Amino acid sequence: MAEEQAREEGSKENLKFFKKAKASAQGAVQVEEAPEETPEAKEATTEPAEENVPEAAAVVEKPEQPSVPLRVLLAPTLALAIRTLVILAIIVADAFAAYYLVARALAPRLLETRVVNAMRQAEEPPEAAAAETPEATQPPTVGTITPIKDVVVNPSATSGTRYLCTTVALETADPAVAEEIQSREPQIRDLLIEILGRRTVDELSDLKTRETIRSEIETSVNDLLKTGDVTGVYFANFVLQ
Repeated sequence: MAEEQAREEGSKENLKFFKKAKASAQGAVQVEEAPEETPEAKEATTEPAEENVPEAAAVVEKPEQPSVPLRVLLAPTLALAIRTLVILAIIVADAFAAYYLVARALAPRLLETRVVNAMRQAEEPPEAAAAETPEATQPPTVGTITPIKDVVVNPSATSGTRYLCTTVALETADPAVAEEIQSREPQIRDLLIEILGRRTVDELSDLKTRETIRSEIETSVNDLLKTGDVTGVYFANFVLQ
């Protein structure tokens, strides 16, 4: 019995020894596997990352501004340029219209009115000059005089820039012919405008040519009349401008 107890105690002690040895071996292995920290690693782990903090803050405080398209920036300038061009076009159109109105419409009418007024003033002599002229010096009236007043024409090759205003008096021996002249005045006036409008400024200014014009008017009017003939043609006034 004593020997068996001694064996059991010896086996128990051996078992405890093996367990202690095994535990010590496992601790050594764990110590060897854990790497020792280097001084640089310790400093890196102990020092706080303060250097990157300002940069992150700066990035947060200054966000990138969105880029504006070029067409958005140029839109006000283009609109102003287009508006200016439209205003200039309107001004040019108004100036051209005013020039056309004055040069093509008003100027000829004003000139024609001036010519007619000058002709009427020439037809009406001053009363003093009429009083000084004795009746004996006035030539006797022969036949009946029928005037065609205010005949205004544009001489040939003047492009409407020159005017002739005259009164053509037609003399007849028969009062019936004078009545026909009055009744057919529009036709005779048109005939006079056609004859005088074919002449140039130089021809109308020449006194010898006027005699030819009188003969042409007399022949043309006699061809138109039915009751009789014209015996004389006179220019009561002759204003050329």
